[in-house]
Amino acid sequence: MVKKAVAIQPSWNATPVQERAQILERAAELLLEHEAELLSLCVFEAKKTLPDSVAELREAVDFCRYYANEARKLMVPQILPGPTGESNELHVHGRGVIICISPWNFPLAIFMGQVVAALVTGNSVVAKPAEQTPNIAMRAVELLHQAGIPKEALQLAIGDGEVGAALVADANIAGICFTGSVPVAKAINRSLAERDGPILPLMSETGGQNCMFVDSTALLEQAVDDILLSSFGSAGQRCSALRVLM
Repeated sequence: MVKKAVAIQPSWNATPVQERAQILERAAELLLEHEAELLSLCVFEAKKTLPDSVAELREAVDFCRYYANEARKLMVPQILPGPTGESNELHVHGRGVIICISPWNFPLAIFMGQVVAALVTGNSVVAKPAEQTPNIAMRAVELLHQAGIPKEALQLAIGDGEVGAALVADANIAGICFTGSVPVAKAINRSLAERDGPILPLMSETGGQNCMFVDSTALLEQAVDDILLSSFGSAGQRCSALRVLM
């Protein structure tokens, strides 16, 4: 799987950024065309409420469009200042194969955000979704392939943490994008630290303590609504959930 991603990465990286960005925009339209199907998957597989599922789909669409626009600006060669007689240019290109490990609590939005950001910048991707929500990820990958992403450039690895650990340990990868728990992020970091050779980037998003301060100027009715939504939306299973109220 990783070897196939390694083999295609140079040609995918050589694909003009405008073409890659247009594929992401087609993917955004396909997500909207399959709205009912994707909302159903979010409800039945991820056990999300319908409003949360709608927000999830909209975020996935936004990710596709946002990264398409950003890549068009980022991937253009830039002329840098330099001493007289010296020419300096900055070129941004893909690194290689990126492993994307996404969580169950945002199985469409975070999955798509990780994957399309890596793809549009010229990387090939092996995506490992949470074992609880494989069907959402599978459908998202099918739509990305339909939009124009080569199948070897985006591959899906279904399984539990052992599958993720094996991908992280592969000597051919160029970086890791992870969203999940702090202990797993630390384990990935330790695994990367033990490797010989160049340091691999780890882009990690984990949990934290989120606080809300309610002072005497607050409208209590609005504060209560916001407290309940932030604390118990998605049953509190999100990194942005309110945990400390003062």
